[in-house]
Amino acid sequence: MSILRHKNQKNNIQDKTTERISKIKKKKKKRANRQILQITYIFVVSFLALIAYIAHFVAVDSKNVITNAHNRRLQSMAEKVVRGKIISSDGKVLAQTLTENGSEIRDYPYGRMFAHVVGYNDKGKSGLESVCNFDLLKSDANLMTQITSSLKGEKSIGDNVYTTLNTKVQKAAYYALQGQKGAVVAMDPETGKIYAMVSKPDYRPAYVKENWTELNTSQNSLLLNRATQGLYPPGSTFKVVTALEYMREHKNTYKNFKYHCTGYTTVGTLKIHCYGGEAHGTVNLEQAIEKSCNCAFVHMSEEINKGKLASLAGDLMYNSKVPINLLANSSRFVLDKKSGTNEMAHTSIGQGQTLITPLENAMVMSAIANDGVVMQPYLVENVKNIDGGVIKETKASKLSEPLEASECETLKKMLRKVVTKGTGTRAYSSHYNVYGKTGSAEYNSAKDSHAWFIGCAERGGKKIVVSVLVEGGDSGGRVAAPIADKVFHAFLD
Repeated sequence: MSILRHKNQKNNIQDKTTERISKIKKKKKKRANRQILQITYIFVVSFLALIAYIAHFVAVDSKNVITNAHNRRLQSMAEKVVRGKIISSDGKVLAQTLTENGSEIRDYPYGRMFAHVVGYNDKGKSGLESVCNFDLLKSDANLMTQITSSLKGEKSIGDNVYTTLNTKVQKAAYYALQGQKGAVVAMDPETGKIYAMVSKPDYRPAYVKENWTELNTSQNSLLLNRATQGLYPPGSTFKVVTALEYMREHKNTYKNFKYHCTGYTTVGTLKIHCYGGEAHGTVNLEQAIEKSCNCAFVHMSEEINKGKLASLAGDLMYNSKVPINLLANSSRFVLDKKSGTNEMAHTSIGQGQTLITPLENAMVMSAIANDGVVMQPYLVENVKNIDGGVIKETKASKLSEPLEASECETLKKMLRKVVTKGTGTRAYSSHYNVYGKTGSAEYNSAKDSHAWFIGCAERGGKKIVVSVLVEGGDSGGRVAAPIADKVFHAFLD
């Protein structure tokens, strides 16, 4: 009996030992499986990250690497290819390479007129000279022609870049802004084509090397493209956004809006005046826009949701960089649902911390002109070889659709009154339909103002949007609107 009990105990011990060993093995196996799974996850994530990086590089960064002036491949290409021409949409040469005393020089037939948008090709590169660097140094000429040139020891002829720029429109904008600091952008709201881009003060692109020190030390920021890089308070041009948000939040009652303007109003600790202290009397929403009544808009802002206004501004690309292949700055909009009354009042009339570039303000007006659809702006129509064969071309593409077509129609009617009998009458023409908004944006404690005008002119199915900014110009209606008028005239008349 004792022997049997002993055997049972021994078997129990063995079973427990076996069970313990089995459990240990299972734990080790689970641990090993977990480690293998973790390693697998790491490899999968790393692989996906690599794929994502390659995709991002191909889609975004590759162009920057290819066009970089320090790219050795481009330097070797320049030894074999004569840099191509940059040509306007109306067939005028804006930049070309000439041979003088056995040396190649880059020539700019229009001198300063296209300085910032076409750019320079010495001491580095800028503008289209930089963006299209690879295209201009690549030759897609007939193969036999290239072989013949090579046998003769001659360079091949580079491809030509055909732009959307119109010399007539650019010239009108350039001379209208003459002697003033600022920028003008003109574009087609339905395609995104940029017809003109002027920035002043300017420089001579053919003499960048000789004037390099002055260009980089001048307090006038001569190399800065104010059209895409200059950040300014939008002033009363922002009232278009404020009015739209008010209409959205008061769909059934905004037509009943009324305010009696005495020339100033007090909000929180602020005392806000209308431009020049003018008292506009009793105004509705349409008249508030027409007369650009600060007091009415400040009063309106008290009935607007801050978060929704911020969201609308975001939809109109505030706090974003306009996607264009030029150096550009992002606009700034800091208002949110936590902002105080003072900040809301300032923001509603385009003051405070809100900043925008002239190009982006053109985009805001383009959204209205194009029934709520924002098109991606572009400067290059196509690239052709020396024989005229198209190598590549740009197709118009939609960026977003932040507004309803019905909203745009209402805004157009209101902005039409600005031009026919309001602050923007100097942009009026009897030859075509014009609508727009003026702005006088204070930028210092002395209450000096930049002058703005954003607007659209239409006739016979043709449209052109213009954004004008004159630094220290004071009155948008008196200074910026006439500049827009000359650009409209050049395009439509």
